[in-house]
Amino acid sequence: MNARFEAVLAEQRALREEMNARFEGVLAEQKALREEISARFEAIDNRFEAMQREMNTRFEAMNKRFESLQQEMNARFEAMDKRFEAMDKRFNFMQWLIVVGFSFLAILITLFGFLKG
Repeated sequence: MNARFEAVLAEQRALREEMNARFEGVLAEQKALREEISARFEAIDNRFEAMQREMNTRFEAMNKRFESLQQEMNARFEAMDKRFEAMDKRFNFMQWLIVVGFSFLAILITLFGFLKG
């Protein structure tokens, strides 16, 4: 009976040792998986950060381009505005010149009408 009891105890010890070994193996696998997952998440995080930096630099470059285009457009509009102002001055001068000319002719015609009559 003792022999059987010793055999059962030995068998139970062997099973416990095997279960402990398997449990430690599972724990080691879980730890390795956690480390691998952490490494992958860090790699993904680094990629996203790199993409964010690249997007920021591209947006900054686009912003600079838009600012330079805006300045160029403002300069062109100012030049056009100066041209229109110059044309307006010329037209005003011509208008007054025509008015003065017709007035002078009207005065001359009136004077010649009085002188003949």
